[in-house]
Amino acid sequence: MQGRRHRGRQDLPLRVHPVVRRPAGRQVSDHRDHQVDGELEVRRRGLRRGRGQPRRPDHDLGSLAPRRERDPDEHRTVIPPGHRLPGFVELAELGTGAQGVVVLARHESGGPPVAIKYLAAESLGDAAARTTFRDEAQILRRVVDPHVARLLDYRESPWGAAIILEAVPGRPLRKVLDERTDPLTPEAALATLKGSLLGLAAAHAAGVVHRDYKPGNVLVQDDGRSRLIDFGIAVLAGRGGLAGTPAYMSPEQWAGGPATPATDLYAATCVFVECVTGEKPFRGTTLAELRAAHTEGPAPLEGVPDALRPLVLRGLAKDPSERMRSAHEFVSEVDAAAARAYGPDWERRGLVALGAVAATVATAIPLGMLGAALLAPGASSTATGAGVAGAAGHASGGLAQGAAADTAKGFLGRLGGKKVATRIAAGAGSAAIAAWFFLPDPGPGVGGTSHAGVHAYFTKPGVLLGQAALPPVETPYIDLKYTLTPVRAKPGTEVRLVEEFRARTPGGVYYPPGGGGRQCLGEKAKPPKTHWYKWGIGLDDEQLGVDGSAFLGFYRMPPMQRKDLPQRTGDATVLPVTSETKGEQQPFVQAECAIMSRWTTTYVMTLPERRLLRPGRYLVTPRVPMKITTTVREKTPIPPESAGAAIEGTLPVLQVSGS
Repeated sequence: MQGRRHRGRQDLPLRVHPVVRRPAGRQVSDHRDHQVDGELEVRRRGLRRGRGQPRRPDHDLGSLAPRRERDPDEHRTVIPPGHRLPGFVELAELGTGAQGVVVLARHESGGPPVAIKYLAAESLGDAAARTTFRDEAQILRRVVDPHVARLLDYRESPWGAAIILEAVPGRPLRKVLDERTDPLTPEAALATLKGSLLGLAAAHAAGVVHRDYKPGNVLVQDDGRSRLIDFGIAVLAGRGGLAGTPAYMSPEQWAGGPATPATDLYAATCVFVECVTGEKPFRGTTLAELRAAHTEGPAPLEGVPDALRPLVLRGLAKDPSERMRSAHEFVSEVDAAAARAYGPDWERRGLVALGAVAATVATAIPLGMLGAALLAPGASSTATGAGVAGAAGHASGGLAQGAAADTAKGFLGRLGGKKVATRIAAGAGSAAIAAWFFLPDPGPGVGGTSHAGVHAYFTKPGVLLGQAALPPVETPYIDLKYTLTPVRAKPGTEVRLVEEFRARTPGGVYYPPGGGGRQCLGEKAKPPKTHWYKWGIGLDDEQLGVDGSAFLGFYRMPPMQRKDLPQRTGDATVLPVTSETKGEQQPFVQAECAIMSRWTTTYVMTLPERRLLRPGRYLVTPRVPMKITTTVREKTPIPPESAGAAIEGTLPVLQVSGS
């Protein structure tokens, strides 16, 4: 590992498949070999940074605006201003590229900023480009975790497509490393690795492999914690194709093999080596040399502290089966090695050190770019993580829902000069899930809408399914998306809670104890290879004393907080309601080797007199308590904690007035 790291460079992904058609005469990428202090870069043309200042739309939101001619030297917006989500005020244009434009925006009714990525206007008629853009949103929708930037919504119509993302202040790890002459401290490097591994674990639990983990796709926040961003070339586990950033690509990626979680663990180890030594682990002057280094060269240990070398050797193993079995296992090994070498408080010291280093890099503001691939080298070095939401599901909300009636099924419209105004607030919610809500009108009275989401899963699904070799990526999960109306009510008001239920129930998936890889035995698989199991959230009506009735639970705030998922039954006021379930579908999906369930249940009640429900604020839920209460394998109950039962998210809030 000779030479110095070149400053100010972006690591851009190498993409070979699929090939997206572009308009004739427009060169999107130029795959050439560059020698930059021994580092290979695959660079792009035509990518320009945003100017970072507020921009005023040419026409009212929702109108069909003609494209105006621009000076050739002026920064070009690739989406006509009229083809925008209605109700959002753009604060800054953050960057443009062949795929589209990213803007920082805030809803006109208030709320925190969001990052919106629009598909380029010239790509709207390109079916392949639309599919790629849509696939990115679907990948993002599957992952919700505090270590991953969240998807809030996706909207598409014949006139446009947009990905709405959480705006997370932070600085790219690439920038943090490039502005230092010395490597990070071991504790800071380990803290970065652990945060990234936890984000990758959430993605893997959703069946998603990132495939492009690198410093440019990690945001470092002021407290030293990191967020994973940019799932632009992520795929479901088991799918392949040559893609990635050469400096961090695993041997199996170079071979075009199927993507697995081990692919991401290799890249994470490469980045860790770069953090702790100041140099990339493998170097080459051509693609061929870099490929040979990754596929044949020994794991470089120069500059790696002795106590951490076993982590590097295993993480950079050429054979994926010789690496850690999962990101969770990698985290356990990081914790153990770090505690032995640097003491039990290593992580706190690492986060403090990393935050201090990040603070010396340009001021962090919420910008919202989709990773380093969107901006050209030398572009804005402060970023907002745009990306993702849930360890595996569909718990993100529809930020543009309020405009649905007026704008082509909830998105963009060609409405002439008509201005579309909605009362939507941009995403808020817990750090663990893509929970969001509509801000009610500030005035008194009845009204408003509240949205939230909950995600439940297992970190040790093999215990529940009776397969010791089952990886976390195969977890069953339940995703619940809630819409409560109104959010301000009084006795006699009709209150309606809509629960959108999504679940994955692995049916015939089998992992042989001695290895051999994943097998899907089909929907009718039987013991001894697979086992019957069930699990659920909350207690049933009989257990709660409302036998035969649907119900809602009301948890008073305080003592409950907005971020809480109530764990105790006795704290709830449980009231009977009417309910109706529609749209039930439970197909067995071969690609998932699981039953993918979905339906929507609407709960309706009239708020009772105040002696039954006192005035105040309440968390509202149809599941009491909001935790995994039932886990059964082959008719034998097992403790939920033994399977690593986990539940994350937030519940909608109801304000009950006295009259």
